[in-house]
Parts: sequence; structure tokens; C-alpha cells
Amino acid sequence: MSSGLRLGLLLASLGVFLIIILSVIRRKLNIKYSIVWLLWALLSLAMSVFPESFYALSGLLGIQLPVNTVFLIMTALLYALTFYVYIMISKHNEEIIKLTYEVASLKKELDELKKKNEK
Repeated sequence: MSSGLRLGLLLASLGVFLIIILSVIRRKLNIKYSIVWLLWALLSLAMSVFPESFYALSGLLGIQLPVNTVFLIMTALLYALTFYVYIMISKHNEEIIKLTYEVASLKKELDELKKKNEK
């Protein structure tokens, strides 16, 4: 890997890392959702500082090119993120249904109280 490419990757990964940290500090991003993005930024940082480790990892996994190892890791992280997001969507969907029932029940109670007070 050329030194220019390493420097560019280092600066980009540091930039992404800082953006994520600032987003968490400014409360634009929840800390538990930022962990995946922080892991990706740290992985990019490690790749720029120690590119030899990806050559070794590629050899260990039997993958010819280190870039394919990076794509494999990225794909695994994206699958994990997608699965986590679907779990969160399912939980929120259950909460929405429960809240809808509660609101309907409270509305029915309120209507009954109004009818009692009118009589």
C-alpha cells in the first residue's frame, strides 16, 4: 500500500471517528447505535496503520486479496447492523401496538366519563 493511500485512509478514518464522536456528544446519534460505526472507523484506522495485518488475515482465511477480506468484514458488519435494526423495528412495532391499545382504552374511558357527566 502506498504511503499516500495510507495517509488518505488514516485521515478519512480519523475524520469519520471524530464525526461519530461529535454526533454522540451533540446527541444526534444514540451511543448504542454508534458502536457499530465506531468499530468500522477503528477497523479503517487499523487498516491504515497496520495494512500488513490484513495481508496476514487474508492468508489465514485463504483469501487471495486483502481488499476481499475488507469487503468480507464490511459485509458481515452490514448484516449484523441490518439484523440489529430489524430487531429494533420489531420491538418498536410491538410498543406501538401496545400504546395504540392503551390510547383506545383511555379514549373509551374518557367517552364514558363524559357521557356520565352529561346525564
